[in-house]
Amino acid sequence: MSAPASFHRDNRPLGIVLMLLGALVMSATDAGGKWVMVQDYHVAQLNFLRGFFALAILAPTALMEGGFKSLKTKRPIPHLLRSILLVTLAYSWFYGLTTLPLAEATAIALCAPLCMTAFSVVLLGDKVGPFRWAAVVIGFAGMLVIIRPGTAMFDPMFLLPAFAAVGYALYMVTNRLLSATESVTAITLYPQLGIMVVSAVWAPFVWQETTWAAFMGMAFTGTAAGLGHLLLTYAFRYASPSVLAPLDYTALVWATVFGYVLFAQLPDVTAWLGMALIVAAGLIVIYREALASRAPAAA
Repeated sequence: MSAPASFHRDNRPLGIVLMLLGALVMSATDAGGKWVMVQDYHVAQLNFLRGFFALAILAPTALMEGGFKSLKTKRPIPHLLRSILLVTLAYSWFYGLTTLPLAEATAIALCAPLCMTAFSVVLLGDKVGPFRWAAVVIGFAGMLVIIRPGTAMFDPMFLLPAFAAVGYALYMVTNRLLSATESVTAITLYPQLGIMVVSAVWAPFVWQETTWAAFMGMAFTGTAAGLGHLLLTYAFRYASPSVLAPLDYTALVWATVFGYVLFAQLPDVTAWLGMALIVAAGLIVIYREALASRAPAAA
Protein backbone atom coordinates (compact mmCIF):
# COMPACT_ATOMS: atom_id res chain seq x y z
CA MET A 1 0.00 0.00 0.00
CA SER A 2 1.60 3.24 -1.08
CA ALA A 3 1.97 6.11 1.33
CA PRO A 4 -0.22 9.18 0.93
CA ALA A 5 1.25 11.86 -1.28
CA SER A 6 1.84 14.19 1.65
CA PHE A 7 4.09 11.61 3.36
CA HIS A 8 7.78 11.35 2.57
CA ARG A 9 10.10 8.45 3.17
CA ASP A 10 12.51 10.81 4.92
CA ASN A 11 10.08 12.40 7.35
CA ARG A 12 11.64 12.28 10.79
CA PRO A 13 8.90 14.19 12.69
CA LEU A 14 6.21 11.86 11.34
CA GLY A 15 8.30 8.81 12.21
CA ILE A 16 8.82 10.07 15.76
CA VAL A 17 5.09 10.72 16.26
CA LEU A 18 4.21 7.25 14.94
CA MET A 19 6.83 5.62 17.16
CA LEU A 20 5.61 7.39 20.27
CA LEU A 21 2.01 6.44 19.48
CA GLY A 22 3.08 2.87 18.77
CA ALA A 23 4.85 2.56 22.13
CA LEU A 24 1.76 3.93 23.88
CA VAL A 25 -0.64 1.61 22.04
CA MET A 26 1.51 -1.48 22.60
CA SER A 27 1.73 -0.64 26.32
CA ALA A 28 -2.06 -0.32 26.36
CA THR A 29 -2.22 -3.76 24.71
CA ASP A 30 -0.26 -5.31 27.55
CA ALA A 31 -2.31 -3.45 30.16
CA GLY A 32 -5.53 -4.65 28.52
CA GLY A 33 -4.26 -8.22 28.43
CA LYS A 34 -3.28 -8.09 32.10
CA TRP A 35 -6.68 -6.65 33.03
CA VAL A 36 -8.40 -9.54 31.25
CA MET A 37 -6.12 -12.14 32.85
CA VAL A 38 -6.74 -10.89 36.39
CA GLN A 39 -10.47 -11.48 35.72
CA ASP A 40 -9.59 -15.22 35.75
CA TYR A 41 -10.04 -15.85 32.02
CA HIS A 42 -7.76 -18.43 30.44
CA VAL A 43 -4.90 -17.19 28.29
CA ALA A 44 -6.13 -19.33 25.36
CA GLN A 45 -9.46 -17.48 25.38
CA LEU A 46 -7.64 -14.15 25.47
CA ASN A 47 -5.25 -15.12 22.68
CA PHE A 48 -8.07 -16.40 20.47
CA LEU A 49 -10.08 -13.18 20.58
CA ARG A 50 -6.96 -11.04 20.64
CA GLY A 51 -5.60 -12.86 17.60
CA PHE A 52 -8.89 -12.52 15.74
CA PHE A 53 -9.04 -8.75 16.16
CA ALA A 54 -5.30 -8.29 15.55
CA LEU A 55 -5.53 -10.18 12.27
CA ALA A 56 -8.56 -8.11 11.28
CA ILE A 57 -6.26 -5.08 11.47
CA LEU A 58 -3.05 -6.59 10.07
CA ALA A 59 -4.24 -8.91 7.30
CA PRO A 60 -5.91 -6.34 4.99
CA THR A 61 -2.92 -4.00 5.16
CA ALA A 62 -0.38 -6.78 4.62
CA LEU A 63 -2.31 -8.26 1.71
CA MET A 64 -2.79 -4.86 0.08
CA GLU A 65 0.97 -4.38 0.16
CA GLY A 66 1.90 -7.83 -1.09
CA GLY A 67 -1.24 -9.59 -2.32
CA PHE A 68 -2.10 -13.25 -1.81
CA LYS A 69 0.85 -14.26 -4.01
CA SER A 70 3.17 -12.92 -1.35
CA LEU A 71 2.02 -15.69 1.01
CA LYS A 72 3.66 -18.31 -1.19
CA THR A 73 6.83 -19.69 0.34
CA LYS A 74 9.55 -22.19 -0.42
CA ARG A 75 10.59 -22.28 3.22
CA PRO A 76 7.59 -23.64 5.16
CA ILE A 77 9.67 -25.22 7.93
CA PRO A 78 11.24 -21.92 9.12
CA HIS A 79 7.78 -20.31 9.07
CA LEU A 80 6.42 -23.21 11.12
CA LEU A 81 9.23 -22.96 13.67
CA ARG A 82 8.81 -19.18 13.97
CA SER A 83 5.06 -19.62 14.43
CA ILE A 84 5.64 -22.16 17.21
CA LEU A 85 8.06 -19.73 18.83
CA LEU A 86 5.62 -16.80 18.67
CA VAL A 87 2.78 -18.94 20.05
CA THR A 88 4.99 -19.91 22.99
CA LEU A 89 5.96 -16.30 23.57
CA ALA A 90 2.37 -15.05 23.44
CA TYR A 91 1.24 -17.58 26.04
CA SER A 92 4.29 -17.05 28.28
CA TRP A 93 3.96 -13.27 28.22
CA PHE A 94 0.28 -13.00 29.06
CA TYR A 95 0.41 -15.82 31.60
CA GLY A 96 3.26 -13.98 33.33
CA LEU A 97 1.29 -10.74 33.36
CA THR A 98 -1.41 -12.48 35.41
CA THR A 99 0.58 -11.86 38.60
CA LEU A 100 3.61 -9.76 37.67
CA PRO A 101 3.74 -5.95 37.96
CA LEU A 102 3.37 -4.42 34.51
CA ALA A 103 6.34 -2.03 34.74
CA GLU A 104 8.86 -4.65 35.86
CA ALA A 105 7.67 -7.17 33.27
CA THR A 106 7.93 -4.53 30.54
CA ALA A 107 11.45 -3.60 31.64
CA ILE A 108 12.56 -7.22 31.37
CA ALA A 109 10.95 -7.49 27.94
CA LEU A 110 12.94 -4.44 26.84
CA CYS A 111 16.07 -6.60 27.16
CA ALA A 112 15.12 -8.08 23.79
CA PRO A 113 17.38 -5.66 21.79
CA LEU A 114 20.30 -6.70 23.99
CA CYS A 115 19.56 -10.35 23.30
CA MET A 116 19.38 -9.54 19.60
CA THR A 117 22.94 -8.23 19.81
CA ALA A 118 24.14 -11.58 21.12
CA PHE A 119 22.09 -13.62 18.65
CA SER A 120 23.28 -11.53 15.70
CA VAL A 121 26.84 -12.64 16.43
CA VAL A 122 25.95 -16.33 16.53
CA LEU A 123 23.35 -16.50 13.76
CA LEU A 124 24.27 -13.63 11.42
CA GLY A 125 28.01 -13.34 11.91
CA ASP A 126 27.80 -9.69 12.96
CA LYS A 127 30.77 -8.11 14.67
CA VAL A 128 30.06 -6.62 18.09
CA GLY A 129 32.58 -4.41 19.85
CA PRO A 130 33.42 -4.21 23.55
CA PHE A 131 31.04 -1.30 24.23
CA ARG A 132 28.01 -3.24 23.00
CA TRP A 133 29.09 -6.39 24.83
CA ALA A 134 29.43 -4.29 27.98
CA ALA A 135 25.90 -2.96 27.38
CA VAL A 136 24.59 -6.52 27.09
CA VAL A 137 26.20 -7.39 30.44
CA ILE A 138 24.77 -4.25 32.08
CA GLY A 139 21.30 -5.01 30.72
CA PHE A 140 21.32 -8.55 31.98
CA ALA A 141 22.56 -7.30 35.34
CA GLY A 142 19.53 -5.00 35.41
CA MET A 143 17.29 -7.95 34.64
CA LEU A 144 18.80 -9.90 37.54
CA VAL A 145 18.29 -6.92 39.86
CA ILE A 146 14.57 -6.97 39.03
CA ILE A 147 14.19 -10.77 39.18
CA ARG A 148 16.34 -11.08 42.36
CA PRO A 149 17.20 -14.78 42.09
CA GLY A 150 18.25 -16.46 45.33
CA THR A 151 16.42 -13.96 47.54
CA ALA A 152 13.13 -14.09 49.39
CA MET A 153 11.74 -11.61 46.83
CA PHE A 154 12.33 -13.97 43.90
CA ASP A 155 9.19 -14.83 41.94
CA PRO A 156 9.62 -17.65 39.38
CA MET A 157 6.98 -15.97 37.23
CA PHE A 158 9.60 -13.36 36.31
CA LEU A 159 11.28 -16.06 34.25
CA LEU A 160 8.38 -15.85 31.77
CA PRO A 161 9.03 -12.27 30.57
CA ALA A 162 12.76 -13.09 30.58
CA PHE A 163 12.02 -16.03 28.30
CA ALA A 164 9.80 -13.77 26.19
CA ALA A 165 12.64 -11.25 25.78
CA VAL A 166 15.10 -13.93 24.66
CA GLY A 167 12.53 -15.59 22.40
CA TYR A 168 11.41 -12.33 20.82
CA ALA A 169 15.03 -11.44 20.05
CA LEU A 170 15.44 -14.78 18.30
CA TYR A 171 12.18 -14.18 16.45
CA MET A 172 13.38 -10.78 15.20
CA VAL A 173 16.77 -12.12 14.13
CA THR A 174 15.01 -14.79 12.05
CA ASN A 175 13.13 -11.95 10.34
CA ARG A 176 16.46 -10.88 8.89
CA LEU A 177 17.31 -14.45 7.92
CA LEU A 178 14.02 -14.88 6.02
CA SER A 179 13.79 -11.40 4.52
CA ALA A 180 16.17 -12.30 1.69
CA THR A 181 13.67 -14.77 0.17
CA GLU A 182 10.33 -14.19 1.91
CA SER A 183 7.83 -11.35 1.67
CA VAL A 184 7.00 -9.08 4.58
CA THR A 185 3.39 -10.32 4.30
CA ALA A 186 4.41 -13.94 4.83
CA ILE A 187 6.82 -13.09 7.65
CA THR A 188 4.11 -11.05 9.42
CA LEU A 189 0.98 -13.15 8.95
CA TYR A 190 2.08 -16.76 9.34
CA PRO A 191 3.08 -16.43 13.04
CA GLN A 192 -0.17 -14.56 13.80
CA LEU A 193 -2.11 -17.34 12.08
CA GLY A 194 -0.21 -19.80 14.25
CA ILE A 195 -1.48 -18.10 17.40
CA MET A 196 -5.02 -18.16 16.02
CA VAL A 197 -4.90 -21.86 15.11
CA VAL A 198 -3.47 -23.01 18.44
CA SER A 199 -5.87 -20.83 20.41
CA ALA A 200 -8.87 -21.95 18.35
CA VAL A 201 -8.06 -25.58 19.20
CA TRP A 202 -7.36 -24.94 22.88
CA ALA A 203 -9.92 -22.26 23.73
CA PRO A 204 -13.09 -24.44 23.52
CA PHE A 205 -11.78 -26.65 26.34
CA VAL A 206 -11.21 -23.73 28.72
CA TRP A 207 -13.84 -21.27 27.50
CA GLN A 208 -15.72 -19.33 30.15
CA GLU A 209 -18.82 -17.26 29.69
CA THR A 210 -17.53 -13.85 28.69
CA THR A 211 -18.98 -10.73 30.21
CA TRP A 212 -19.48 -7.75 27.96
CA ALA A 213 -16.68 -5.89 29.74
CA ALA A 214 -14.27 -8.82 29.36
CA PHE A 215 -15.15 -9.25 25.68
CA MET A 216 -14.50 -5.57 25.06
CA GLY A 217 -11.20 -5.89 26.92
CA MET A 218 -10.11 -8.79 24.72
CA ALA A 219 -11.29 -6.99 21.57
CA PHE A 220 -9.40 -3.87 22.66
CA THR A 221 -6.24 -5.91 23.31
CA GLY A 222 -6.34 -7.43 19.82
CA THR A 223 -7.24 -4.23 18.01
CA ALA A 224 -4.55 -2.29 19.87
CA ALA A 225 -1.97 -5.00 19.08
CA GLY A 226 -2.74 -4.79 15.36
CA LEU A 227 -2.79 -1.00 15.35
CA GLY A 228 0.40 -0.78 17.40
CA HIS A 229 2.20 -3.11 15.00
CA LEU A 230 1.17 -0.94 12.05
CA LEU A 231 2.24 2.27 13.80
CA LEU A 232 5.69 0.84 14.55
CA THR A 233 6.05 -0.56 11.03
CA TYR A 234 5.24 2.76 9.40
CA ALA A 235 7.40 4.68 11.87
CA PHE A 236 10.49 2.88 10.60
CA ARG A 237 9.56 3.80 7.03
CA TYR A 238 9.81 7.49 7.76
CA ALA A 239 12.78 7.70 10.14
CA SER A 240 15.95 5.74 10.81
CA PRO A 241 16.24 3.15 13.60
CA SER A 242 18.89 5.25 15.35
CA VAL A 243 16.32 8.04 15.73
CA LEU A 244 13.38 5.86 16.72
CA ALA A 245 14.88 3.10 18.86
CA PRO A 246 15.38 5.23 22.02
CA LEU A 247 11.70 6.18 21.90
CA ASP A 248 10.76 2.53 22.45
CA TYR A 249 11.72 3.02 26.10
CA THR A 250 8.79 5.39 26.56
CA ALA A 251 6.81 2.14 26.82
CA LEU A 252 8.31 1.78 30.29
CA VAL A 253 6.78 5.12 31.31
CA TRP A 254 3.36 4.07 30.05
CA ALA A 255 3.65 0.64 31.67
CA THR A 256 4.36 2.33 35.00
CA VAL A 257 1.37 4.67 34.57
CA PHE A 258 -1.01 1.86 33.55
CA GLY A 259 0.30 -0.35 36.34
CA TYR A 260 -0.42 2.32 38.93
CA VAL A 261 -3.80 3.48 37.57
CA LEU A 262 -5.27 0.05 36.80
CA PHE A 263 -3.56 -2.23 39.33
CA ALA A 264 -2.19 0.09 42.06
CA GLN A 265 1.33 -1.23 41.43
CA LEU A 266 4.52 0.80 41.58
CA PRO A 267 8.12 -0.49 41.34
CA ASP A 268 10.20 -0.42 44.52
CA VAL A 269 13.65 1.14 44.73
CA THR A 270 15.45 -2.05 43.70
CA ALA A 271 13.20 -2.50 40.68
CA TRP A 272 13.80 1.13 39.64
CA LEU A 273 17.54 0.46 39.75
CA GLY A 274 17.20 -2.60 37.54
CA MET A 275 14.98 -0.71 35.10
CA ALA A 276 17.53 2.13 34.93
CA LEU A 277 20.33 -0.34 34.12
CA ILE A 278 18.28 -1.92 31.33
CA VAL A 279 17.41 1.44 29.77
CA ALA A 280 21.03 2.63 30.03
CA ALA A 281 22.27 -0.56 28.39
CA GLY A 282 19.75 -0.25 25.58
CA LEU A 283 20.71 3.36 24.91
CA ILE A 284 24.39 2.39 24.76
CA VAL A 285 23.62 -0.24 22.11
CA ILE A 286 21.52 2.24 20.13
CA TYR A 287 24.27 4.87 20.30
CA ARG A 288 26.93 2.45 19.10
CA GLU A 289 24.65 1.25 16.28
CA ALA A 290 24.15 4.87 15.22
CA LEU A 291 27.91 5.46 15.16
CA ALA A 292 28.45 2.29 13.14
CA SER A 293 25.82 3.29 10.58
CA ARG A 294 27.32 6.75 10.16
CA ALA A 295 30.86 5.49 9.59
CA PRO A 296 30.30 4.12 6.02
CA ALA A 297 28.47 7.31 5.04
CA ALA A 298 31.30 9.48 6.31
CA ALA A 299 33.83 7.32 4.45
